[in-house]
Amino acid sequence: MKNIFFICVFSLIAFTGCTDDDELYKNSGGNSTEEESTLPNEDIDQNLFEALNLDYPGLEQVKAWYESGNYYSAAKALLDYYKGRIGITNPNVSLMNPTITEDEQLFADYAMDKYRFYVNKNYFQNEAKKQPWSLQNEDKTINWQFKPEGADAEYQKQLHRHYWMPYQGKAYLVSKDEKYISSWKEVYTDWIKQNPKPETPNTTTWWQLQVSTRIMGQTELFEYFKFSQNFTPEWLSFFLAHFAEHADYLAAFRYQDENNILLSQGTALAFAGTLFPEFKNASKWQEMGFDILNKQVKKQCLTDGMFNDLSLHYHIGSLNEFYNLRKLVAQNRLPDNIFDPEVDKILEKAAELVMHFTYPSYFKPKSNEFCTSALNDSWIKQRSTLEKNFKNYAEMFPNRQDFRFMATIGAEGTAPSTEMKTFETSGHYILRNGWGDHDTYNKTTVLIHSNNYSSDNMDIWSHNQPDNGTFELYYNGRNFFPDSGVCSYVGNSEANTIRNWFRQTKVHNTLTLNEENISTAQGKLLTKVEGNTEIIVTENQGYSNFKHRRAIFFVNKKFFVFVDEGFGNATGVANLCFHLCEGDEVKLDADKYGAHTEFSDKSNILVRSFGEGITYDPFEGRIAYNTDGKFNSRKAYFLNMNKAADTPVRYITVIYPTEDATTHTINAQFTDADKDHTKGVAIEVEVDGKTYKLSYNL
Repeated sequence: MKNIFFICVFSLIAFTGCTDDDELYKNSGGNSTEEESTLPNEDIDQNLFEALNLDYPGLEQVKAWYESGNYYSAAKALLDYYKGRIGITNPNVSLMNPTITEDEQLFADYAMDKYRFYVNKNYFQNEAKKQPWSLQNEDKTINWQFKPEGADAEYQKQLHRHYWMPYQGKAYLVSKDEKYISSWKEVYTDWIKQNPKPETPNTTTWWQLQVSTRIMGQTELFEYFKFSQNFTPEWLSFFLAHFAEHADYLAAFRYQDENNILLSQGTALAFAGTLFPEFKNASKWQEMGFDILNKQVKKQCLTDGMFNDLSLHYHIGSLNEFYNLRKLVAQNRLPDNIFDPEVDKILEKAAELVMHFTYPSYFKPKSNEFCTSALNDSWIKQRSTLEKNFKNYAEMFPNRQDFRFMATIGAEGTAPSTEMKTFETSGHYILRNGWGDHDTYNKTTVLIHSNNYSSDNMDIWSHNQPDNGTFELYYNGRNFFPDSGVCSYVGNSEANTIRNWFRQTKVHNTLTLNEENISTAQGKLLTKVEGNTEIIVTENQGYSNFKHRRAIFFVNKKFFVFVDEGFGNATGVANLCFHLCEGDEVKLDADKYGAHTEFSDKSNILVRSFGEGITYDPFEGRIAYNTDGKFNSRKAYFLNMNKAADTPVRYITVIYPTEDATTHTINAQFTDADKDHTKGVAIEVEVDGKTYKLSYNL
């Protein structure tokens, strides 16, 4: 109702505020006068009228002026129509009490400083000032082919998504400063001129994801700017003609791969068709968009809730798109069945997965710490990002009290279960002993084990890294075995070299053969056991002649025991890899085949490994938090063991979370020497004199 009130007020102004030309608009358009013929028809893009359905209710005057040949008056009548239009609402736009973040304002202003266009946070000329690179040529024109030295291919791709333009729309709505629309008109006109539509999609300017993102931004820009005095009939014709061009182009070239890009295409078409029903092809756009979404959510969201990119980053992004789509349906009174009834059930599972991937640091008071894993092509999320998304999930599924708990950071609702959680289809397993609240967030332990299942090739462009068997372990406010990260997208040779380094199997917490990458990621769950000691056993035939099996025992929900075995007729050296957190407090213990930490905040771990013929090989690991090619060093090590043909390699590793890692003694041994090792495991672990007998059978 607030948006409708705002529109009506401005509509009244638009229809009562007289101009010198207003007498011309009193006629129906049937009788042209000499004065009318002098209006700037040549400045109106007539392609607009070819794209419009002039018989759409409310466009009667537009049609009359158009048929009389008075295109300027037709465009002005159309602009007046849009200023007064009610009943169609963009859920991504708030016209009442508009706000803009500090960064959005910054990027809106930078765009007017030598064309410093915001691409994303990985591409700044001056990071301290968050200053984007300038695209201004010496003759003060825009260089749309610009790419900073050393930048990967994502820079050019994301440049043409025009992320900064909606920020300028917000800045205008807040300030009413006409400089923002002047900047937008100049830059977008130049972009259209320099980047004409190709016959088929390319990989930069008119790739489907770029077109989809521009469409979504333009649906917002239209609402932000349409009441501006500089949003003229001429500009309306230019803008809408090219908007229709974008939507028709997107509808003509369905993205071939079934991934997040196709979902974005469906979303953009659904928004375009719903928010601009006045176009001839609007129903086609809307139908195609929702058809893509209904079919693809079933194909792309696996039965355990994970989207098939196997990246939490893209998973959260896809969920956010569906949240906005649900609001689009509700606010524009679309038929309830426009979404398949199964979609809600699928999205609920997807939201639940995000919840279980969240570390207890999310509950730390006055914090914006990193709160998720970074497995595969993911970026660890901060509390502010997660809180926003959990609020969306709680709104989407009001009966879920655990979503309410996450949305309110523990203030309301019910804490989720602490039982073992298995996402078997995608290959993710979570062991935890609590969720925490404002008092106990730092007294919980969580382990996330990843053993991906994917039939896709793990090429350099894939979001699925060859890291089967890896894990992260959080205790007492700290992630002690964080994933190495992504570091770079595909790009030039330097970017590809960096990306390939971070995709290596050996730079993850898993087992390799001769430090080589695995070629297959079709992990499977062999067994799970619930109770005081929870057990997860997974394996992956990563090499043609070498299979990694990892058993994880969560003993009394306090500490972990890993049994890593390598089966097959391969020969060479098996490498058990561990990559620890950053800090001088991390200490490598070569003589004990392990490591420990000495942090003063009582958040520490002790790691000890056991096996026949182990050798210890420390090396410098890396960790990246973004995709800007930058990384930090950290401590890492291999535990090497010779692999003979038809003889398995077997390791035991104990990871003991504790306040003080220097006060414990740990020993372990296998007790199943005479058994068929492919059928199970039996071991004894001694911690501070107490013996634990652990086993499983297949």
